[in-house]
Amino acid sequence: MRISNATLQNNVMRNLQLSLRELERTQRQMASGRAISQPSDNPVGIAKLLGVNSVLEESAQFQANVRDGLGWLSLTDTMLGTVGEAFHRARELALAGANGTMPDNARRYNAREVDQLIRHVVALSNTSLDGTRYLFGGTHHGAAPFTMAEGANGLVASVTPAAVGAGQGAVNYEIIRSIGMQINTEGHALFVTGGLFASLLAVRDGLLGTGNLQTAIGELETAFNRLLDERAVVGARHNRLQMTEQRYEEQHVTLTALKSQIEDVDMAEAIMKFNTREHVYQAALAASARVLQPTLLDYLR
Repeated sequence: MRISNATLQNNVMRNLQLSLRELERTQRQMASGRAISQPSDNPVGIAKLLGVNSVLEESAQFQANVRDGLGWLSLTDTMLGTVGEAFHRARELALAGANGTMPDNARRYNAREVDQLIRHVVALSNTSLDGTRYLFGGTHHGAAPFTMAEGANGLVASVTPAAVGAGQGAVNYEIIRSIGMQINTEGHALFVTGGLFASLLAVRDGLLGTGNLQTAIGELETAFNRLLDERAVVGARHNRLQMTEQRYEEQHVTLTALKSQIEDVDMAEAIMKFNTREHVYQAALAASARVLQPTLLDYLR
């Protein structure tokens, strides 16, 4: 096969471009710190990297759900604990009032204190998480779930849901793909159906002599046990979310390390390759200069 000067020149320029392209690629990796900057660098690696990034983004969203749920459950447990303290105090006042030796005016004082406890529990039942979501509001958001009606004697006459459906409905968070968990306590089931409001009102009326105090004390005990059951449920959910959060933290560390192995460049190796390819390119330039240098005048000499 005949090798012409044009063929020789084209081969020299093509080889120089290949050497320069490899040099530029290595320099780009050193400058960016990434072994893969475009799919052609490593098609298999870029496919793995896309998969790892997808899992990391999904895990980040689930972890955000878990953390929000932990905050919700932590505040719920705190509020239920405070409600429990109010019930302890109401029970003390009721038992004291059940003593036949207590004067009537002392029972009225106790009734007034129980009335304040009712107001306190209603305020706790209307606790807001962030100004729009209410801990015990169920799926009813934007307004407090419970409201009080004042009586003519200045005491609380009744406590009722503020609107239809207030305090009802489960709030579920997806914490694992296709797996959700309820993170709220339905206020209607606890405070209304569960008898927390009614038992406190019954104790107050019993102390005032307008109701049966002994029956009211029994209702208070039943409602308090219902409160304890709900706190146990909240605690179990909180523990599960804590374990789930720990899982995502460990998964994040593992996936980040895997991503680094695929994407990040080994700087020492990159420097070594750059030096080698730089020397190769310089040698190629020198060889090209010798190959392309002869002309007709050089031949005539």
